[in-house]
Amino acid sequence: MASKAKKPEQKESDFAEMIRRFKERPLLFGGTVLILIIVIIAFVFVPAIPNLSGDAGGGLVFGYYNGIPLSYVPDNYFADALAEAERMEQFNAESDYSQNIMTAMRVWESAFMRTMVHTAVLEEMKNAGYSPPKDEIDRQVAALPDFQEDGRFSSVKYRRYDKNRLLTLWRRMEEDYIQNQYIKNIYRLRVSSREKAFISAMNFPQRSFDMAVFPRSDFPDSEIAAFAGANPGPFRMVHLSRITVSSEKEARQLLESVQNGRVFEDTARSQSLDLYKEQGGDMGVKMAWEVYRDLADEGERESALSLKRGEFSPVVKVPDGWAFFRAAEDPRNADFQAEETLEKARSYMRQFEGGRMENWLVERAAEFTAQGGESGFAEAAESRGLELRRFGPVNLNYGNVSLFNPLDPSISGLSSAAENENFWKAAFTTPLNTPSAPFTLDENVVILIPVEEKTSDEAEEKSIADWYSRGWIEYAMDGTIRNAFASSKKFENNFGTTFFSNFFSDQF
Repeated sequence: MASKAKKPEQKESDFAEMIRRFKERPLLFGGTVLILIIVIIAFVFVPAIPNLSGDAGGGLVFGYYNGIPLSYVPDNYFADALAEAERMEQFNAESDYSQNIMTAMRVWESAFMRTMVHTAVLEEMKNAGYSPPKDEIDRQVAALPDFQEDGRFSSVKYRRYDKNRLLTLWRRMEEDYIQNQYIKNIYRLRVSSREKAFISAMNFPQRSFDMAVFPRSDFPDSEIAAFAGANPGPFRMVHLSRITVSSEKEARQLLESVQNGRVFEDTARSQSLDLYKEQGGDMGVKMAWEVYRDLADEGERESALSLKRGEFSPVVKVPDGWAFFRAAEDPRNADFQAEETLEKARSYMRQFEGGRMENWLVERAAEFTAQGGESGFAEAAESRGLELRRFGPVNLNYGNVSLFNPLDPSISGLSSAAENENFWKAAFTTPLNTPSAPFTLDENVVILIPVEEKTSDEAEEKSIADWYSRGWIEYAMDGTIRNAFASSKKFENNFGTTFFSNFFSDQF
């Protein structure tokens, strides 16, 4: 059936800069910037829990929609949305910050965005001139448990109810009614029979496959050693030390001073700005290619990598300032009998000679195809120590749209296949029981063999059509509505500023 699933301490200026960037893009909660900030906070700062008792007057204002504050105040819509988000995450927003800051941010941001959508919907309906029927709101309020006695509405309980709370309750019911009408009218947009038929037809054909995977890790050590022997330059072993400073003038002055007898190691520890300063500038033994990033100019690079023991390079520009190098040893050829050396050379091949590795793998894949055509692919795989991985059935589902059968990312070799155009072309243009042409997928060369195809299934087509019109459209619409309001010029998002200044106020 088709799927229906829906550090050490930072300098103050460095941290402030990260916060500034975070505030510029406050919705980037799932990305690298957020993760970095969370790690810093979780291990360096102790959060200051904000006052949630209502003594803050207007509450915590996280933003505005069309000038209307999106604020947390006890018992308001934001507070209810926060309580719901807490229940879903099984999180206590008043006590769990230091245990799980990432969840705290997610919970509060979820409530904030729900409040924004709620406010935006009310504004849209107000601008449209909509007014809810007061009789209907009265009936809904009268049906609340607070006003029931023996299963019937009690006018006594109603009259005894606090008038301010009653007004708040009535307004909340009115707002919920307005929002429900807005959502219902959007979701009631009719889906034509032709549209449903078109979508359900996209679920077919479905194919199952055998997959032969030729990983880059199969590229043999002998090939690496042969390439290094023919191209020794990148694989020379060098042992350099360096001093890096911010200006060319300072670098020249320091170079002259160490050439005149000043202790290099002491100078590095006191003056250098790079990560080798604590080791007295010692970079350790490296392969020449590992220094390429620091020496972009080929002439300067070759000069530094050819230094004899005790010799100094001229001052050169490096990515993080100006530097000069000193050779701790003479350069030497790599020993490819050592496993560590081979691994370094393999890393070079992956980064700079990936095409050469892939060409070798394509040749092995072609040999497998030829052998499989003669003896059968199962026998060819067994004789070569290959595992034919079976998966499917799947339809042509680029990007793993949740409406259809997704590729299982846990299957080794398929982690990025859902958005790989070559994969889908091979999968649905190759004839049945015929191997596809080899293609690259992540760190592998892959051959697909379609083994079975299903062209239709009436029950499954109906299931897709029904799910599309009754559930999936609503699921997709929720995100569409939220994104539409979030991108509106009426929306002012200050979530990052408010969250950090209240939850981590001692640090700002």
